[in-house]
Amino acid sequence: MAKGFSGAGLWRATAAALSVLLVLPAAAPATFPEQGMIVPSRRIGPYHLGMSVSDVVAAHRAAPCPVQVSFSGGRASRLETNCGGAYRTEERVQVGESPGRMLTAYGDPQRRMASDFAGVRGEWLYYTRAGIAFRVVYGATPDSALIQAIAVFPGTGPQPVQRIPPPPAPPGAPGDIGQ
Repeated sequence: MAKGFSGAGLWRATAAALSVLLVLPAAAPATFPEQGMIVPSRRIGPYHLGMSVSDVVAAHRAAPCPVQVSFSGGRASRLETNCGGAYRTEERVQVGESPGRMLTAYGDPQRRMASDFAGVRGEWLYYTRAGIAFRVVYGATPDSALIQAIAVFPGTGPQPVQRIPPPPAPPGAPGDIGQ
């Protein structure tokens, strides 16, 4: 006969295991991965301003979504993403969402540049001090605007940015939804 717990012994072992689980802290919600962060004037995920062409090729292999890179003097001088969900700023601004969060965090842009394409009205909103720009496209109604692209380039100086708490997660949402 196999050795093991019987009756009261099994109950005691189960109760002991459950009591340990009850005193352990709950797991913290998942955080957005570092390789997906947009840092104004510095980087988009694994792509950094100043990278060489060979470094960019290597970053393409590790990136969750490729980034368009412009070069000057053989070094990355401008980075741009159109990937919704793959990259976001510390303020949780990302491609595919309305510009409200971006405007709350960064305020009024220092420069606007029309960027219409194929009959769709759009514009780049530049925060030149911070070294970040957002291409916003507009639909038929005022509330239909969304961020279509985010670009990072060398900034010209400090930019005040308002830190925004994460939106509340819907009930029953996994990990970093709303984080």
